[in-house]
Amino acid sequence: MLNTGTLVALIAAEDKKKFFFRLTPGANFGTHLGNIEHDKIMEKEYGSVIHTHIDKPFFIVRPSLFDIIMNIKRHTQIIYPKDIGYILLKLGLRNGDRVLEAGTGSAALSIAMGYAVAPEGKVYTYERREEFADKARKNMEMAGISDFIESKVRDIGEEGFEETEVDAIFLDMKEPYLAIPHAYRALKSGGNLALLLPTMNQVSEVIRALEDEAFTFEDIEVVELLIRKYKINAERLRPEDKMIGHTGYLVFTRKELELKI
Repeated sequence: MLNTGTLVALIAAEDKKKFFFRLTPGANFGTHLGNIEHDKIMEKEYGSVIHTHIDKPFFIVRPSLFDIIMNIKRHTQIIYPKDIGYILLKLGLRNGDRVLEAGTGSAALSIAMGYAVAPEGKVYTYERREEFADKARKNMEMAGISDFIESKVRDIGEEGFEETEVDAIFLDMKEPYLAIPHAYRALKSGGNLALLLPTMNQVSEVIRALEDEAFTFEDIEVVELLIRKYKINAERLRPEDKMIGHTGYLVFTRKELELKI
């Protein structure tokens, strides 16, 4: 049995079109192939089949994190899964970690980081525009992860972070080099820092800021990730004509470990 508020995905057996929503008692969901009552879905389990009022079959499945991120409402460009996976691994996020984010955007990365640090950790995400923060919070609620993410409105470049001794920080800002001093002060010794930058000149500015003698960052790395899908034909396997190319440059580094005697 599926509970009230459960996030489900419906996949049409006829054309594989997907729909994502949370279950609400008494509600109806309309599709191009007919309507389905939420109450009837709640009588089922993930992996079941349900029919619309005109007898069109749909599969009920549990959305993956990929599904959730790719189907949130976007008011800004999102960070794509190809970058999110590498960011999570490089930041080393796990249950119990405290992580900061500057530039919430549509909350794609916020949601992924929330899943990574839950149930004992916390993501503190900062957005300087109230209207964007409000929309991002709705996406967090849709994803069912808002209990593990605290959304704040603040200009990090000017005001810095409220938290200190955090495990990791991610910056996605127009002028990220302005936040480097704030990030340094907020990170614990050995804490990881990651940035997403759309242009090369921003990467150069960030490298200069990281190499400033006032700070000590180690193992600076700059990467760009590309992903290419293949046409599924066992006899003529070849790449798709289109691909997700440049979405941004990723910069990673770590605050130097303090030698305590």
